[in-house]
Formats: sequence, C-alpha cells, structure tokens
Amino acid sequence: MSALFRIRVLATSGTRIWCAAAGRLTVRTSRALHDELTDRCAGASVVVLDLREIQLPADGDLLAPPWPDGPRAVHLLAPTSLRGRTAVDVRVHWHADVDTAWSAWCAPPAAQPGK
Repeated sequence: MSALFRIRVLATSGTRIWCAAAGRLTVRTSRALHDELTDRCAGASVVVLDLREIQLPADGDLLAPPWPDGPRAVHLLAPTSLRGRTAVDVRVHWHADVDTAWSAWCAPPAAQPGK
C-alpha cells in the first residue's frame, strides 16, 4: 500500500464493512486505494467509506474512483468536491454526516438502497 494514504477498518458486521481512508488522492494513488479497498472488501455486500480526510488535488478529474469493486452498496462520507470529480456509479450513496451513513450501514439487507 502506498505511504501516501492509510486505511483503517472501523467496524464489521456480517458482510458489511466500514473503512476510513486518509491521505493525498491523485490519479495514481486513487487506483492504488481502489485496489487496496477492493482487496479488503472482498465478499462485502455493503461498504461505508469515510473519505473526509482525503486531500484532493487542486484541479483535474479522478479517472479511477477510489471505492471498491464488488459491494452491492457503497456509502460515502466524502468532501463535496469529490462528487463532481468522479463518474456516476449507481451503487454509490453520498452522505453529508455520520448519522445518515451509520443508519444506512445498519439497515437490514432488504432495506439497503440499490438492492
């Protein structure tokens, strides 16, 4: 894993996982972060990523979104500037605060958005 970012697993429950990532996000580290999260979230159905400590470059798009492949739903706590710089992904649900992300993560599988 690149020394430019760090990932912490904060909680797991069944096939749900909650991770937090921090560091500088560039096109290069975005791909590395994506790969690391995909490895950590293998088999997960619902993932919450807290990306509020991610530092974005001043300009340019992120061609490779950092969230993992595989989960049915990905809930993001992230800087609002990240929303307009990544491609639309129907699995992704943006949250402005921890409470709404936590409620979504705790919801029974039948109630998960995107299912």
